[in-house]
Amino acid sequence: MDIPTLRQLQQLVFLADERHFAKAAKRANVTQSALSRSLQTLEDAVGMRLFDRSSRSVEITPVGERLVAHAQTLLSSAADLGREMRMLRSGDAGEVAVGVGAFTALTLLPEALARLYAEHPSVRVTLVQDNWRALMHLLQQGKLDFFLAHTSDIRGDDGLQVEALGNQPGHFYCRPTHPRAGQVAGRERGPSGQRFASVIIPEDFRKRLNRLIASDDGNGFAVTLQSENVSLLTQVAIRSDILLLAGDAVLTSELASGQLMRLDVKELQEPRISDLLMAQFGMLTLKGRTLSPAAMVLMDMVRAEAGRTLMPPRAGAAPPRRKARPSSRTKPKPARSAIKRRA
Repeated sequence: MDIPTLRQLQQLVFLADERHFAKAAKRANVTQSALSRSLQTLEDAVGMRLFDRSSRSVEITPVGERLVAHAQTLLSSAADLGREMRMLRSGDAGEVAVGVGAFTALTLLPEALARLYAEHPSVRVTLVQDNWRALMHLLQQGKLDFFLAHTSDIRGDDGLQVEALGNQPGHFYCRPTHPRAGQVAGRERGPSGQRFASVIIPEDFRKRLNRLIASDDGNGFAVTLQSENVSLLTQVAIRSDILLLAGDAVLTSELASGQLMRLDVKELQEPRISDLLMAQFGMLTLKGRTLSPAAMVLMDMVRAEAGRTLMPPRAGAAPPRRKARPSSRTKPKPARSAIKRRA
């Protein structure tokens, strides 16, 4: 035997501490004869004595002292490894890489991360904020464990799992001094001809919204400020007459303080189109990829936060934790109106 086992090294350290075979054997939970055989095996492997033994004492030799020093280092590292394995297994340690869109970051992650760090403070999280196409690329490269995004334009395939988390209605917002701030829902035409600020939105969505609010002179949904930085968009809306397209959940403090207010839009209150601004939130992972316990813990916390803050997934959306993708030929059922007229 050239390489001693951790058990043998531990017994060596016990004997060096106690300088007494019976006491060391008791700490090692072995018989005295078993401890003696273990020591003899080590000495045979080294080819030198590790302890000088007599009927009255047990003294460690210089060679024994050097081996004990190495043994203590190895045992300490082994204990650290065991502790790390237990923490990884329980989700109390490890690293998680999460991708987020502009709104999902502010809507679902703050509370989920706060809970994660309260219950698993050793977990390290890396957040990457970008549009869903860029996040998809990172996910496929293995650089993300999962990402959160609006899933209206995302379709699952053989390698992608799309889990519906819920919906959130979108609205237009403006500062209280905006010329349209005092309009009464249903009495004035919508915000045609205005300047808009928004995150990057799909072209088809932009065209439909443009047709909806277009005025006779052709002015409609003209996005003059586009960014994935919602905080920047919000501050510009507070300081100018630009209209912000967003959701209540990301503007909680601004709405409560009166810095921004929701703008009622007549056209969006018609039942057939009231879900035009409905954002469908989802969580995306790669099928067949084994995630760390820490990643799965955070995903469960995101699900819990989605259940608390979002409207249930609309008909036809992928249910949570689903394993099989529905046929692409199956048409989803039309969703009911989720945006109610403001009281």
